[in-house]
This record gives sequence, structure tokens and C-alpha cells, in this order.
Amino acid sequence: MKKWMSISAAFLLGVVVTLSAGDVSAQVKSLIGKKVTGEYTVIVNGKTLEDKGAIIESKANVPARAFSEALGADVQVSGKTIYVTTDNEQSNNGAGNETAGAAPVSNKYIGSTKSSLEELKQSTENRILKPTIEGRDEIVKQISQLENSDGGELTKQTIEALKKELATYEADIQKYTKELEMINEALELLKK
Repeated sequence: MKKWMSISAAFLLGVVVTLSAGDVSAQVKSLIGKKVTGEYTVIVNGKTLEDKGAIIESKANVPARAFSEALGADVQVSGKTIYVTTDNEQSNNGAGNETAGAAPVSNKYIGSTKSSLEELKQSTENRILKPTIEGRDEIVKQISQLENSDGGELTKQTIEALKKELATYEADIQKYTKELEMINEALELLKK
């Protein structure tokens, strides 16, 4: 009985190893049999990257993450797509002229799943933006009440402190409103 269990276990192990090897080879199948000229040092803006590049089938291949980070770009991977975004405005017409009014490609949410974007949108609206707006409105109310009172120097100091706090609320509202706009933009792209 033990002999049969050992044989069965060995057979199952062989099947698992065989199937795993097939999966690994399928992932790199596109490079198998291609002519690799050699490994090359990649230098970006005078900085030598640790990862090497290669010429495969007469095409330069560089390590995407190291290359884009050296250029100051953000790299995100979603499924089988790599998204590289920068804060710099890029030319859209190929002639080197910048397109007037074109927005920079820097939406960190592009490439996220619809469900994660919807969850993030709801969280930003209800857990961050809504309470922040309510807090700002409360400060505005307090400032208004203090300005209408006949307070002395302490009241003036309190009003100044509240105005500083109000500025913080305004900056946060602007920041999270921009985040919400980017989330909505990414959601709209998924609808197309």
C-alpha cells in the first residue's frame, strides 16, 4: 500500500512540475529563438542604470521601470499593459510642436480596474471630501460669528488662527477635488 502511495505521489509531483514548466515557457515564448546581439549598458541623462539593456532582433530593449524612473516617470502595471506617465507635456503630433491646451499625461489612476476606481471614488467623496467641506463650512461659520462679536485682542488672534486653519481646509479640498477629477477621468476612459 505504501508503495502505491509513493508511486502516486511521485506521479502527481511529475504532473505538477510538467505543467508549471509549460506555463513558464509560455511567458517567455515571444523571446525564444530570437537573435540577441548582446547585453548593453544603459545611460539616461548621464546616469548609468544598474539593469542592462539588450538588442533583440535589431530592436533596443531597455528595462522599463529603471529607464522610466531615470526619466522621472511613473510606472504602473495593469494586466499585460505597462503604463508610463510623466508630468511633462508631450508632443501629440510627432513634429515636435506642443499641442496648445493639451493636458499632461499624469493620471495615476489610468489602468486601474473599474471596481477599484469606483470604490476609491466613493471613499474620496464620502470619507474625505465631504467631511473636509463640512469642516471648512464650520470654520467659516465660526469666523463669521467672531467677526460679528465685540471681542478684543483674543478674538482677533482666534480669527487669525481660524483663517490659517481655513486655508488648510481649502488646500485639502482643492487637492481631493483634483484627485476625484482624475478618478472620474480614468472611469470615463474605461467606458470607451
